[in-house]
Amino acid sequence: MVLFRIDPSLWAMKVFFDPTPKTITEWQEATRATLVVNGGFYQENFQPAGRIIADGTYYGPAKNRHMKGMFLAEPRKGFEHLPPAVLIDLKEEGAEEKMKAYNQGLQSFPILLDPQGLVRVNPSTFQANRTAVAEDLEGKIYFLITERPFFTLYDFGNYLKQLPVKWRMALNLDGGSRTQLAVRIHRFRYTFSGQGEGKEVSRFFSSSPVKLPSVIGVFPKGGS
Repeated sequence: MVLFRIDPSLWAMKVFFDPTPKTITEWQEATRATLVVNGGFYQENFQPAGRIIADGTYYGPAKNRHMKGMFLAEPRKGFEHLPPAVLIDLKEEGAEEKMKAYNQGLQSFPILLDPQGLVRVNPSTFQANRTAVAEDLEGKIYFLITERPFFTLYDFGNYLKQLPVKWRMALNLDGGSRTQLAVRIHRFRYTFSGQGEGKEVSRFFSSSPVKLPSVIGVFPKGGS
């Protein structure tokens, strides 16, 4: 597993969407982000399966009952008192109002760990590469990927509980061959694209590496 911890007081996080998809390397070149990771689920026309907020513009359906949580970042003007980045449960009271307070956002499912520390996904036998975004009790944001198609979602949630981190919430993002991450910081370089699932047969996911319509980018604040 590869894990990056982000302090949102020092790093800005932005959501990008383009119906003409790109590989993770192409997204990094286009955005010039220090770190870029795959976003949430999408449909066969490369439209988002859940709501996306990119620089204040909304994409995707306003409602999708399958979406359970949302990553939010960069409060709008007048909401600077809110956390610079946060994860929310879409069933919690005031979730819609919280969405409207942020310039960046992305819905996904399932919630791997909720604020009570419960794994919010049923056991299964389906193993794949995984991508997750998580928040700890100090407000730090984590991007995590697995380099092997080892975990089921249920096992992934339980594994996160064993790590020496006091999580507030963890949300699954798209996975399998869509698990992708690229980072460039100083002399450090890392790029990863996940493997296709053995039972996944579709021309939609046939290209290698898979191209993505949405990603999350991380940028230093203040140009530092």
